[in-house]
Formats: sequence, C-alpha cells, structure tokens
Amino acid sequence: MKKKLRNAAVVGVCIAAMGAQAQEASAPDALDELLGSELFTDEGAGSAPAAAPAPADAAPAGDSAAAAESQPAAAAGPAPAQPQPSASQDTAKVYDETIPVAQKESEPANPIKEPKSRLVEEIVVTAQKREENLQDVPITINAFSGEKLDAFGVESTADLQKITPGLTYTYSYGYSVIFIRGVGTDAFLPNADPSVATYIDGINIGPSQGKQDSLGPVKRVEVLKGPQGTLFGRNATAGAINIVTEDPPDEFMGTFKTEFGNYNSRKYQLYIGTPVTESIGATLALFKEDQDLYGRNEIFGRPGPMREDYVKGGRAKIRMQATDDLSLTLVGSYNKQFNSNSLSQENTRPAPILVGGVPPDPLDRVWHNNYQGGNETTNTLYGATLEWLTGFSDVKFIFSDNEAVVDEAMYDFDSTATSQATFYSNDQFNKQRTYELQFVSNQETPGSDKIQWAAGLYRLEGEGGFGSLYLTLNALGVGSNVLGLPQLLGRVGGLLGLNNLDYNINQLINASNDIVLGNGGILTTESNSAYLQGTWFATDWLDITLGARYQMETRGITNSYLEVVLPTAGEPPNDYFDSGSRAQNLRLRNFQAPDLDDKTLSPKLAIQVHPWDNFQVYASAQRAFKSPTYNIVNFFSNPDPVKRETATSYELGFKSDLLDGALRFNAAIFHTRIDELLTAIVSVTSGGVVSFRNAGEAQINGAEFDALWQPMPSLNPGLAIAASATYLDGKYTDYKDGSGFDDTTGLYFGKDSLLLLPARDFTGNDIVRTPKFTGSISVNQAIPAGRFGSFELGVDYYYNSGFNTTPQNSPLYEQPAYDLLGGRIAYFYEPWGLQLTAFVDNALDEQYAQAIVQHDFGRTVTLAPPRLYGLRLKWDF
Repeated sequence: MKKKLRNAAVVGVCIAAMGAQAQEASAPDALDELLGSELFTDEGAGSAPAAAPAPADAAPAGDSAAAAESQPAAAAGPAPAQPQPSASQDTAKVYDETIPVAQKESEPANPIKEPKSRLVEEIVVTAQKREENLQDVPITINAFSGEKLDAFGVESTADLQKITPGLTYTYSYGYSVIFIRGVGTDAFLPNADPSVATYIDGINIGPSQGKQDSLGPVKRVEVLKGPQGTLFGRNATAGAINIVTEDPPDEFMGTFKTEFGNYNSRKYQLYIGTPVTESIGATLALFKEDQDLYGRNEIFGRPGPMREDYVKGGRAKIRMQATDDLSLTLVGSYNKQFNSNSLSQENTRPAPILVGGVPPDPLDRVWHNNYQGGNETTNTLYGATLEWLTGFSDVKFIFSDNEAVVDEAMYDFDSTATSQATFYSNDQFNKQRTYELQFVSNQETPGSDKIQWAAGLYRLEGEGGFGSLYLTLNALGVGSNVLGLPQLLGRVGGLLGLNNLDYNINQLINASNDIVLGNGGILTTESNSAYLQGTWFATDWLDITLGARYQMETRGITNSYLEVVLPTAGEPPNDYFDSGSRAQNLRLRNFQAPDLDDKTLSPKLAIQVHPWDNFQVYASAQRAFKSPTYNIVNFFSNPDPVKRETATSYELGFKSDLLDGALRFNAAIFHTRIDELLTAIVSVTSGGVVSFRNAGEAQINGAEFDALWQPMPSLNPGLAIAASATYLDGKYTDYKDGSGFDDTTGLYFGKDSLLLLPARDFTGNDIVRTPKFTGSISVNQAIPAGRFGSFELGVDYYYNSGFNTTPQNSPLYEQPAYDLLGGRIAYFYEPWGLQLTAFVDNALDEQYAQAIVQHDFGRTVTLAPPRLYGLRLKWDF
C-alpha cells in the first residue's frame, strides 16, 4: 500500500526529487504530475484529517487484510460525529507527529520499522452472526487469522488441537472425530451427526468424511466452545468451528505456496483474487497434496497392498455487487482424497478366541494386512448468499448443496496377514441441502443503541448411509478353534426364524472359504427451525443476552436389509463388486422401522459485566441437542433407534487486556451435563457391526485459560508468547448397560451379545477421548534484517495427559500421555513477497496413536504422524 505524504516538508522533498526530470519535462508537466499525485487527491493532506497514530498492535503497513482484521468492533449504536479540523490545523498536527524537526536531517525518510509478531492481532469474529471484537463476545472463542495460523505452522483442521485448549481431533475408520471440552461422540458413520458443527462461509458442513483436508487460504478460523444450539443449530452440543474465506479483492492479487518434506510429501496451493468488472470479483484456490504412508505393509516378508495418500481440489467464490446495498455471493468447492493411514492398522493384541494363534504386531509402523485399507472420498459443495442491507436490518438468504461420496471404502477388519474378515463399500454417501433466511440488526435498526439482535429460519434436507456394504467372513478362520462361523450364523438364523440357514450355509461358502454378507441402510432427515437472539445493553457496564431456537425434525430409514452373496456371483471382493450384479444374492430379510419425530427448544442466557475498560466478566447457560438417529448397519436385527442427546452447560469466565495491552488473558470455569450421550462400538458379534448406544448421563467439570503476552512491547515488539491450558474431569455418571470386550477372552458383552454375555456397569468411568490436562506454549520472535528482509523464529510445545478410548476404561485401550515439540524458521523478503520456511513437527519423534480401535478381533492401532520436516515457499504476487 502506497504511503500517504501529508505535509509541506515532504512536498518540498518531492519537488526537489522531481528536479532531476526538469530538463526533460516542462514546468507545467511537472506541476500537473505533482497535482495528480496522492498528495493532493481526496486521500491527501488537504482534504481529510490526519490518521491517528497506529496503536502498538496495529497490523503492519502493506497488509490490507490484516489491517481490516485489526480494526476494533463498532460500539453499539451510531458512532458520534467527530469534529473536523481545518486544513491548516491538520497539516500542523501531522508535521508534529510524523517528522520531528530535530530528526529531519539525521534519520532516513523511510526508517525501517521493527517487525511485529504475527501472533499479535485484533480479530473481528461473527460468533453471534454479527461482526464483533473477539474480546467483546460472552463466549469462549479461539480465533486465528490466516497470518496467525501461518505463524503457528497450522496447515489443516487437525492441527488446530495444538493451539486450541480443550480440542481433541482424532480419527476412526477414516472419519473425523472431534471433541471440545470432553463433549463429542465416537460414533462415526454417515448416520452419526458430529458433536461439533462446522461452518464454511456461513454454510454448515454436515458430513464428517473428508474434513481432515488442508485449510487452504482462509481469512480466519473461529473455534467456539460449549453448546451453540441457538445460533449454530442442530448437533452443536460441543461447539462450532467457523471458517471464513477471503472475499474477492479490489485489485488483482495472488499467492503461490509449495511444500516439500520427508515421506515424499509434496503440497501445492495457488490462490488468485481479482476484480472481473467494477461490480464483480472472484477468487480461486487450487490445491494438491500427496505423500508416502507413514510405514509399510508386509505379508509374510513380502510387500503387501499399499496406496499413497493424496488430496486435490479447489474452491471458488464470485461476488456480484448489484448496488451498494445488494450483493450475491456464489461459492463452490471440490475435494477428492484417498486416506489410507487411518485404515491401515496394526493388530497389537489379537483376540484370544476369534484370531487365536496369530502373534501380536509390535507398534513399529509395519502392519500386516492382507487386504488394503483406505477411503476414497469426493466432497462437493455449492452455495449462494444473497445479502440485502436495509434500514431495518441486514437480510441474508443462504443456500447450500453439500455432498460427500465415498467412492470406495476398504478395511481389513482383523488387521492381520490371515484372511479373517474384511469390509468393502462403493456406495456410501452423505447429502444435505440447507436453506437459511437470516435477519441481523445494524446501526440503522431502530433502538440499535440499546439492543442488537439476530433472527432466522433454517431448513435442512439430508440423506445418507450405505446403499451397499459387504462383510466378508472366512468360514474356516473366524474363531474356528472355538466358535466356528457356521455355528454363529446358524444361531443368528434361528433368531430370525431361518431354520434352514444351517443347511444353506455350507452352500454359500465360496472357493476361498468365504461368506459374503450384504447390508444397507439410508437415513433421511428433514429439519426446520427458527431462532432469535439479542443483546440488551442495559447500562454502560451491563449487557444481557437472551436467545432460543425451536426445531422440528423427522428422520426415517430405508433400504435396510440382509443378504448373502452367492458363490456363483464371483470371487469376492472385486469380481462381484465390479460387476454391479445384485441378481445373484439371497435376500434373507428386509428390515423396517418407524420414523422418528423430535421437537426441541435450545435456550441461551449470558450476562456480561464490564467493571472497567478492557475487562469483562461473563456468565452463561446454554443448551444444545443432538438429533435421535438409527443404527443403519444391521446384519441380524431391525434398526434400533438411538435417543436424542442433550448437552447443558454453565460457564463463568472473564476476558482481559492488561499491562497497557501487552497481555491478553482470558479464562473460564464450566460445568456440562450430557443426557443420553451417544456412543458406538464395532462388533460383528453384537449383531450390528457398528452399534450405537446411549450412555445414560455424563458430567464434565473443567477450567481453562489462554494468554498472549508481549514481554517487551516497546524494546522488542517482535517477541510474543502464547500459552493455553485446559483441565477436564469428565465422568459417566449413569452408564449401567455398558457394552465392550472382555480383556481376557476378547468376547463381546452387552445386552445385544449374541453369546448372551451380560452388560456391565461403566458408571464412574472416564469419558472417552477426554484428557485430564492439555496445554500448549508457543514463542514467536520476529527479527528485522534491514534491507535484506526479516526473519521469524517459532517454537511450539504441546502436552496431552492421555485418555481412554473405550467407555469400559480398559487399560489395554488407553492412550498414554505424550508431548509434541515443533519449530519453524521463516525468512521474509517483502519487496518480492517471498517467504521461505523451514519447519519440523513432532521433533522428538514421539510415538502416539491417531486411532486405537476395540473390536472382535482385538486391539488395532494407527500411529499418528512421526517426525516431519521440510521447506515451505510462499510467494505473494
């Protein structure tokens, strides 16, 4: 951004500099050129008052996006008129503040300024559907601009847990499993709604498949903690992640980013923003990533089936400004990826009965799967936002069409070199359409100096599940030493009234001694809701927020069945699945279930007290619901309904800017109660393969803080320290009908056990994936290098006290405590817009799990990424 010269002294310098051209240009030409410069335009000294001196934490000059982010939120009500000084007064003021007389000859005209740490910034958020300063919102929020994420080295949504206290981001069978403050669910199929609502540019992203892709270029990311049912709607029982991308710019700009690292990691990003016409602008982001797996597959000493992970896709945004008050924004995104890491597992403790005799696999990043694991997923999104700014309110209509299709899903269920059991599906999907009509008060709204509000109507139409899912079981291998497959299926046949199944079973075994069972289930959802939330500025020091959301929802299940693939259909999996033939199946049962109707009211109350400037204390109570659903993968029984989950939270916290703005310190304590907590367990011998259950009641007590400190804001503005920590005490307070696997025998127990092993009481156990303590600290130092550019050093440390992965709290399925250390060295050369960064993540090569799974065949583990290092190059043009 060009610097504005606003005083007579600088005018003299400019005229003197033009003297060198006086011999080649006439005096009138030189005068015309001077009068046409910015010095004498509307932005010059003669027409507007001088800008106030930039605050210590203002965005660096030249970064218009950061500057816009750093502006504080507007106060409630219209801004008071400001006195306009005369031109002479303005000139004198600028002269005094910009070029002191004593320094005019001793200092250069453009002195090099100390760079500021990119961790220090003011962020405007939209957590309450309107733009507000982060520190003014009565919600615990961690918000990061794109520059701040880059300074932290955060490249994906999964990396957010390293800088966000209380956030746990794990995977299960290729699905993202997110917990915030101990609230979440380990249920992961398309019929399981996530507990964290994810939004991109105001559009809800329901499917959990494919969320582990890179963030790409973003304007900011907001992580809202605690139930957010009022404004963010269904299934925000844990919180919400709100991602905002950049709008089209006024001038052409672009960014190219590439990264090369170990494990043959290669990443490329291209971002372009440009005006198309005076009223139309567009942005385009393209990305591609691929890498080797973090290990290898071996089968009896030979290479086993493997496939590299990759991600590729793009995102586009077009904004059309019809008038000053009317605009239309169109968005579209495409993401295709193959994820094998989370579905290539090591069986570190084979179940003693079902896979007796198979040796345990040591955790060494060498797995022994005779069947390739992985998900190939395609995510597409189309959306439109029509915005009309009226004198009464800002009106928005938001439409979206979002689809996640798993083109192929494969999993070696037993995760051993033997042919025991596999899953395969090429017809898994999750589709949803949303419609939202939103009204948000503005400064022209009557009474806006006392009340600000947001209201709206929301509709969702969803459909998802499995058109077909195939489970292959080896008749000679599955527990043949104790519990043979023919006997097991014969027992199930008796339960279904298929008394001749024992006779038919031998006729259904193919040449590989396998039996292939087919299953399906499609869940449909129709949801309508209305919401209203407002903040009343009762006094200068007291604000009160009230809100509520009323929702009506209907869910149904179709295409639920059990069939057996005849041996004449081909050798599974590929011959049969690739043929697409369904005519040679033996349909055993079509399952039926009634629709589920549900009505909920999600209230919110928050009270803010401002005892002095830059400090607020808030107390809040809020509730959110997770919709009732069905078990859609049912091999041996009708689909079972799962009850609605309710999360109610109470929070007391404060937000502060201390030490003249050098220290930002926010903290909160909270209590959350979850009724009918949704859980899941994977088991063939439960009759459902993936069975959803309600855990009764759970409670979480916790405390957290986050801080950002500039120790020497004047002497060393480039130094900043960020720290955060969360303590959680999460317990199941009523969980009497617990299901799981016996540590000694490995057999499934629970009220739905086909072996009639009784349920167990898990009351008092720790909630899954909920560490007692997580904490992080980051040190960031910007170092000027004069005309050679600048440097930035960053060091990060993250600690996780460990957690259980099963409600039964078996020590065999516990993630021990671990810590992560990372660092970066970046070089910036601003004249060329270049940034070169050398980085290392998990520098100590800490071994911890990305997924620990309990099922019929034992304990299977996928390790998290090892030490990763490489170079990133970023070019802004």
